[in-house]
Amino acid sequence: MKQNIYNNSVFFENYRDLRVNDKGLNGVIELPALRKLIVNIDDAIVLDLGCGFGHQIQYMLEHKAKKIIGVDISEKMINEAQSRIQSENVLFVCKAIEDYEIEKNMFDIILSSMTLHYVKDLDIIFNNMYCGLNPGGQFIFSIEHPVCTALLKSWIDTKDGKVWPIAHYSQEGIRYQDWFVSGVQKYHRKTSSIINSLIKSGFTIKKVDEPEPTNDVIDKRPELVGHIERPSVLIIKAVK
Repeated sequence: MKQNIYNNSVFFENYRDLRVNDKGLNGVIELPALRKLIVNIDDAIVLDLGCGFGHQIQYMLEHKAKKIIGVDISEKMINEAQSRIQSENVLFVCKAIEDYEIEKNMFDIILSSMTLHYVKDLDIIFNNMYCGLNPGGQFIFSIEHPVCTALLKSWIDTKDGKVWPIAHYSQEGIRYQDWFVSGVQKYHRKTSSIINSLIKSGFTIKKVDEPEPTNDVIDKRPELVGHIERPSVLIIKAVK
């Protein structure tokens, strides 16, 4: 059964506070790097997988996308996005992304921001996305970095400073994390497995990025300095 953790009221309110007040990594590390990879937005038909509060949708609207479909498993997330965005060019679908029936050769751009580590079978997703893209279409996504999902622990204090633990990296599969609530499900897979799954689906890999906070970001938020030592996000751009 697919976990719908974002419909949990405690989780949702804490996550909402994280995003609204920009306390997380999305606004300062992940999204700036991801958006640099998107081209030819003007008049594009776009699919946003795991659309959340609609940050990506709003960005695409501002850059003149023609039509955008936002898909998310959480009714709470969809309702929040709809309250923020009113546009006849946007359609919201409340459904697990694994269950979304994509139309062949429909989209010019498919995006997914920090969602795919919740998905058990990436092969299914990648095959569907390849089918749904027009030739030359872009598939750009971010995912929690495998060095983070391998163990789902936090920094360890040592005599030489804080160290990020990495263990069980080659043991792919489900992980459980306490994040706002207990028992949040994520799926760990190696970086090579993610890339090879894309290739197997037919995609051509155009860019792989492991963004880190800039000096300006560290000046404003010094607590993020550890993300220079180990990457928190993996971003990949692939094309059909």
